[in-house]
Amino acid sequence: MGILLFHSKDNLKEEFPFSLVRHHSRELKQPLHTHDYIQIAYVLRGTCNHQFRNKSLTVGRGDLFIISPGVEHSLNSIEDKEFELILLDFLPLLVHEQVAAFSESLWRYVQHAEPSEALQPWLHIGKSKQPLVEQLIQDIQDEIDRREPGYEFSIRINLIKLLILIDREYRRTLRRPAVRTALGEAEESPIQDVVRYIYDNYSQDIPLEQGAHIARMAPAYFCSMFKKETGQTFVDFLHEVRIERAKELIRRDTHTVTQICFQVGFHHLSHFIRTFKKRTGLTPTEYKKAFGNN
Repeated sequence: MGILLFHSKDNLKEEFPFSLVRHHSRELKQPLHTHDYIQIAYVLRGTCNHQFRNKSLTVGRGDLFIISPGVEHSLNSIEDKEFELILLDFLPLLVHEQVAAFSESLWRYVQHAEPSEALQPWLHIGKSKQPLVEQLIQDIQDEIDRREPGYEFSIRINLIKLLILIDREYRRTLRRPAVRTALGEAEESPIQDVVRYIYDNYSQDIPLEQGAHIARMAPAYFCSMFKKETGQTFVDFLHEVRIERAKELIRRDTHTVTQICFQVGFHHLSHFIRTFKKRTGLTPTEYKKAFGNN
């Protein structure tokens, strides 16, 4: 069976080629497909799966994709996990004149059907910028709902603002934070982007492949570089972040151990208890007795 192609003439209005769709059904199962228009996919809450450029990614709040025309992908729910996903569909002609003045990276996304592999089509919007993205999306939704005079112009303005914000975040990832090598020299480190992503999303599924994708490295090379820079394997570092957060929650003594287990990203209580004891020397219950409410 061939890959499905979604046409703009079937999904977008000719007079104003733009649409906003929200997905939150746990039954979402898209076939692998392409489309002849641009799509921005933003995860508003929860987690879902994105098959994208031959990768299977578990994505969560703040993850944003720019899917250019001709790129194969599909979005699917994960078992019974809750999520809310925003899709913005539009033709390049809607914004290309305004966007062309800003940066080559953004211009190439909205102008070309096959952007260079050097361009990163996926971003994680950090917690500080998520409210800005979500407010722009809500403003667009409000304009669609009310349809007051000038609403199409307002949608276009908000879409351009969103694209500029995305572009700035994309360029920020290219200005990676400097770290010190053994010789004391500063160099750019893609691993730091992965570390920030873990701190922002420790409660969600973060497979090693996703870390490698963020760093734009092959998984085997990523494993080696991650341990070299952090002193830990990817899984050990992720567990450390989760256990440190669990210790904070236990000290507050406002949640049960089971609630904390799932809140910090573990799927099985037994795994959480084993990992917690391995890192602290105490079970979560023993730790709670010693440090709860302190």
